[in-house]
Order: sequence, then C-alpha cells, then structure tokens
Amino acid sequence: MKPGGRPPQAPPGAFGRLILGVRGRLLLLLLVAGIPVIGIAATNAHLNYVQALANGPRLAVMLREAAAARHGAWLEAMEELVRGLAERGDMATMPAAECAALAARLLALFERRYSNIWVTDAEGRVDCSGRPMPAAMQRLSIPFHDAVVARRDYMLGDFTTEPVNGREVIPGAAPVLQDGRVVRLVAAALLTDFFVETNMRAPSDLPHHIWFIDRRGTLVTLTRNDPADVPPPEILARLSVLGPPLTLEGRSRGGAAFAWSSMPLAENLRILIGLSTIGVQRAADDILRQRLLELTAFLLGCLLAIVVGGELAISRPLRSLAARVRAWRPGTPFGAAQPAGEPYEVRALEDAIAEAARALTERAAELQLALEQRDLLMAEMHHRVKNNLQIVASLLNLQAARLREPRARAEFASARDRVQALATLHRHLYTHQSFETILLKPFLEELTVQLFESLGEPPGERITLQLEAEPLEFSTDQAVSLALLITEALTNAVKHAFPEERRGTVSIIVAREGEDVGVIIDDDGIGGIAEMSEGDGIGFTLIRGFAAHLGGEVELEPRALGTRLVLRFPVLRRDSLEREAA
Repeated sequence: MKPGGRPPQAPPGAFGRLILGVRGRLLLLLLVAGIPVIGIAATNAHLNYVQALANGPRLAVMLREAAAARHGAWLEAMEELVRGLAERGDMATMPAAECAALAARLLALFERRYSNIWVTDAEGRVDCSGRPMPAAMQRLSIPFHDAVVARRDYMLGDFTTEPVNGREVIPGAAPVLQDGRVVRLVAAALLTDFFVETNMRAPSDLPHHIWFIDRRGTLVTLTRNDPADVPPPEILARLSVLGPPLTLEGRSRGGAAFAWSSMPLAENLRILIGLSTIGVQRAADDILRQRLLELTAFLLGCLLAIVVGGELAISRPLRSLAARVRAWRPGTPFGAAQPAGEPYEVRALEDAIAEAARALTERAAELQLALEQRDLLMAEMHHRVKNNLQIVASLLNLQAARLREPRARAEFASARDRVQALATLHRHLYTHQSFETILLKPFLEELTVQLFESLGEPPGERITLQLEAEPLEFSTDQAVSLALLITEALTNAVKHAFPEERRGTVSIIVAREGEDVGVIIDDDGIGGIAEMSEGDGIGFTLIRGFAAHLGGEVELEPRALGTRLVLRFPVLRRDSLEREAA
C-alpha cells in the first residue's frame, strides 16, 4: 500500500461497471422517468396545437362558401332581371314612355336592392330610366358600354359611385339584339348598401368581414368593420388575382391576426372573407397550455425521482469527495475515505486524486528547491558582475591618474563612469532580489548622485540636480541602455554646460506617456548637451545608439538658455520579454 492511500481494489467487470457506475445509475433513473412517454406526450401536444391553429383557415373557407352562395345569388338575380328585360320580344321597339313605366315598376319591387334600372340606345344615349337621370348621364351612362356591345352578352361592370345620390353600386348590362344587331342595352345598378344591410341581419358567431374586389383591385366593404382589418397590400394583391380560390393567413394593417379567403363570383369580381383568428389562437394556446401543464406535471414527477435518486447515488458521494479534496493541503497526504455504496467512478477518482496529490507535493518541493537555487545563483552572479565592474572602474581610474594628456584622462573617466553605472545597476538587481526588472526611481537617484560625485560636483552645491521619475518598472535590458544614455547626457551637461564656476540646474524627468515613456534631460547652462553633436567625441553617437536599442529616437532642442534632450520609447512588457527570450 502506498503512503496516504488505501488498499487497491480490483476493477469490476463490464456488468459491474454498468450497475455500480454513474452512467448505469443515470440510465436506470432516466428509464424510470419514462423518457419515451415524454416524447410521445410532447408530440401529441404539438399536433393538437397545430390542428387547433388550422381551424382559422378552415373556418374562413366555410364562411367564404356561405357568403359566396348568398351574394352570388343576388348577383345572379340581377343578371336574370337584366337578361329577362333584354330578351323581351318588344324591348327593341318599346316606346320610351312604356319602357320607363316598366323600369319604374320593377324598381319599385326592388327599391332597397337596386339604385336604378334603365335602357340606352346602341350609341349609349338613355332611352328610358326607372329614376330621373341628370343630363350629364344621358350620354354613355354605362361606363362599359363598348365592351357589352363588342361582347354581345351580359357583362358585370366595375364598382362605381352614382353622381345622383353618391351611393356605391355594381352595374350590370345586357344587349338587346334585333336581326343580329345591338339596338339597345338594358342596365341595372345593384346597391352595395343592400349587401351591408343583409349581412348585418345575418346571424353569425364568428367575427368576420366581407369585401368585394373588382378587376381594378378596388375593395368594397360589405360589412361594418374597422379599416385596420383590411389585409396588407402584399396579401391583398395575391388575393385579388383572378384565379382559383385562395386562403392566406397573416397580420392585418392594424396588426391583428387574420385568415383571409377569396374566390371568384364573376370573371371580374371576387368575394373576400376576413376572419379574426384571435379566438382561434387563444383556443390553440389553451389547448397547448393544458397539454404542457400535463406534461410539466409528469416531468416534475420524473424530475423528483431523478433528484432523489441522484442525491443518494451520485451527489452525496461526490460532495463527500469534494470536501476531502478541499481539506487537503499541499505537502500532506490525501486521505481517501471509504464511504459505503459510492459509485465505482467516484472510488476511481479518489485514487487518481490521491496519486495526483502525492505527485504535486513532490513536484512542488522540487520546484521550490530549484527556485531557491536559481535565486542564489542569480544573486551571486549579479554580485560578482558588480564586483568585477567595480574592479574595472578602479583600474580605469588608476590608469587615468597615470596619464598626462587631459583629453585622454577625460576619456578614461567617461569609460569609468559608464562601467560604474552598470555596476550600480547590477547591485540594485541582487539587492532588491529582482533579477528580471528594476525599479527606476531609486536606481536613478543613486546613479545621478554617484555621477555628480565622480565628476567632483556634489549635487546641490554649484550645480543643482532635479530628478522627477514616476515609479516605473523596467526590464534589465532596457535599464542598461537607459542608464548609459543618462550617464552620457548628464556627464556632458556637468562638464560643458557650466564652465568657470557657473551655477545652474540640470533636470531629469521620466514620465509615462500612454504606452510609451518620455525622458527629458535639460540644462540652463551654455548647452553642454548640444556639444556632443558638434564635437568629435562619441557621446552623442552612443546616445543615439542607446535610444535606438530602446526602440525610440532622441531629439536635441536648443534653447536661448541651455539645451533639452527629449527621448520617447515603448516599454517592453513582461510577456514580450518572455517571447523574445523564447
């Protein structure tokens, strides 16, 4: 037995894994819950809902058939009346007075149905009329006169409005033939108000509306309805096409749910039925709601069985294991308990966690030891580098003291200052136990004081040093270039900007500018920084090289008093450094 573990158990067979495992128990619970019954119930509920929704179009078709039979009978009655008058043997030669009396008698019989009954000659002039006609209607009182003459048969006209009383009518006309020639036309005008009144008296439990549509697409309302119940233009255009019956569903112009059905009554006239399907939708929703409630009750029962069974068979063992895992701490053995009745997968998971805990503990100890060794090595390395650089600086200082040429001594002093700057950087790295980055402000404070002292100018006496640096963190690679750049610029400013005991100020400003860092070094002397770009030294060349290494460019801005050096460069993030190292 391994430390912190428990005696290994022989894995069960296939049947044991099916019965004792999590998957087997879930399968049994799902079978008990009756998934097939749920599927059947859901399918039946959907079918019942679809069938209930289909009642809207079916009812619209039934209403259309009834309305078509009723309204078609009235149109056929007008056709029989007009044809009967046109086919009278004496109609071709009947005097105007006798013709007018006949039309008036017929009109009196159907005064609520017809607006007028009249007869014209072959050219369209009125010969007689059941009602007096104004002079404006004496000529071509039948708008479709030429079409009836050409067809030589009865014809139903488009909707029109009578100028006498302003009422909307449907005209119909038939030719009077004599020896094969059209000698007269008999016409009648059926009032649309008659349809409205008749439809208002017709009992109906369904909220529907009736319209006529002529060949021009004119819509005439035959029931009292809201204009918002009219089909939208795209649906109305399809329902107005002369053709077979058509039934469509959609939203009215007012946004209500409707089913519309249209069919032809004549070659240029269709009847349109509009049935509000709000009640149908509500009935379908009620059916669906009832079925869903029944299904929900069944599912709740199944869910209860699954919850109780899952709690006893799965959740409780897993929670117990989770509690033991949370109680475990790195470096301690994972104690796996043995509760009775837990699934095979949970026991296997406990064994895996125990093995992983032991491996993690061992690995964590190894990594901690390696990290400590690395820190010691890095600290020792930076310490040795610092010592070596200080030795080099001392050697340069000794060598400079042996030289008689002032310019050579100055060059050695510059090299010494550069080496001391690097030594200061490495001292900060191992002193602050940060081997990848360095805090800029304390480093610059020490570096600038060190430079002033090495140049024999304690800061604040003759030359004042002003340092403003934000608490930024730089990588060692960028810190080296920045330290050397500041060393070159500050050294030249102190040496050349304040000759002959001239007093002044040198300022260094380092600040964040978005994703970049801006560095400003200026003096109020005679321009010591500017001499670097004009002399034959390598100071300004080094500064430009350090700026390029930092990823930026340096600019000199001469002023009336002193010179300003401006540098802007991007700060490398830690992830960028890691990618470059890789």
